[in-house]
Amino acid sequence: MNEQPSKTNKPWYRRGTVRALAPLSVVAVIAGGAALAPSLASATPSLPAVSAQQLLAKVASSKVDAFSGTMSLSTDLGLPQLPDLSGTANPFSLLSGTHTLQVAANGPDQQRIALLDQLSEYDLIHNGTKFWTYDSETNTVEEGTTAAHAGTKAEKSAKSGANKQYPELTPQAAAQQLLTNLSPTTQVSVGTPRTVAGHSAYLLVLTPKQSGSLIGQAEISVDSATGTPLGVTIYPVGSSTPLFDLSFSSVSLTAPSASRFEFTAPKGATVTPFGSNEKGTGTSAKGQPTEQSLNPEVLGTSWLSIAELHNVNLAQLQQAVSGAGSSVTSGSNNSPNSDGGSSQLTGGAVSGYLNSLLGGGANVSGKFGSGKVFTTNVISVLITNDGRVFLGAVTPKVLEADANAQGSK
Repeated sequence: MNEQPSKTNKPWYRRGTVRALAPLSVVAVIAGGAALAPSLASATPSLPAVSAQQLLAKVASSKVDAFSGTMSLSTDLGLPQLPDLSGTANPFSLLSGTHTLQVAANGPDQQRIALLDQLSEYDLIHNGTKFWTYDSETNTVEEGTTAAHAGTKAEKSAKSGANKQYPELTPQAAAQQLLTNLSPTTQVSVGTPRTVAGHSAYLLVLTPKQSGSLIGQAEISVDSATGTPLGVTIYPVGSSTPLFDLSFSSVSLTAPSASRFEFTAPKGATVTPFGSNEKGTGTSAKGQPTEQSLNPEVLGTSWLSIAELHNVNLAQLQQAVSGAGSSVTSGSNNSPNSDGGSSQLTGGAVSGYLNSLLGGGANVSGKFGSGKVFTTNVISVLITNDGRVFLGAVTPKVLEADANAQGSK
């Protein structure tokens, strides 16, 4: 991982699009892409037989919290082909295709993770009581301390996120979320061993017993020596193509150098306090919804869990889309290999793509009122006319039933 990142995208860990990725695996289990290249998971090692319960215990007893490596993230949410974004990191690229991340951790107090693209990089660094984010596309830094972030709901969230055992968006964190929410509605079994990032690994398979879920099964690759999760893959019902695949392509299960967690703002970078762009009203500086204003709630149980968001409507989403398209245009102008014309085409393509999605959907009505439902083979979304959004890895029938149970506002 570069100590001084060069060029990057908008903060991936706070984007609605990116934050929706992990929830898809997690929504399925809270519930509880494209295929990996052969180099990430190949060969069949000879390992002693274990039962599902023994493998669960092995993962639970794993003590590895210091590691570093490179990960591959693949997503396939069943959406139409994204427009060509010229290799520049942006909020929409993570909705499909394969992306590279680098990670380093030494316990819960030293963590670093970076999202890499051809022309960009975004870093989140946590070292003791201090943490930073660096966006190379805008050459901006946000900094804070865990002691200073202990008041508001958003600040408590930032503090708890910085102190988790594993960095967000790693196989360990994804597996932890899956296994924490196991229930009798999940069949647990052991699959064929595999080799992941040069490590022999057992395969733990989680299969939902409930009908109405769009998730066919989840697989966790577990290091045979340490019990550390090395990869998590989620498959839709009836498909061999993952909707979510996060696996190490290379990894060292030893403590990284302390210098990996040091950070100095690059020359000329704009440095601001963490979260200073969020107002007390719960809306961002651009007027777009935040987690606080959306007030998310979890409905349903196990594999049929869904999320309910508030204070959202189609007009608001379309306005956000237009703003996002503009940000891609302006951000692309910073690219050394871009020109203004191609940047404007890219921004227009993204805006047009999402406007097309929001313009589709089927009109529905019920006890929740009226609205539109959108669905792919891995996710369903209901946007009501009274400003709520229901979404989850469930069929539209399940989604509408939960919305009916909530009634109208």
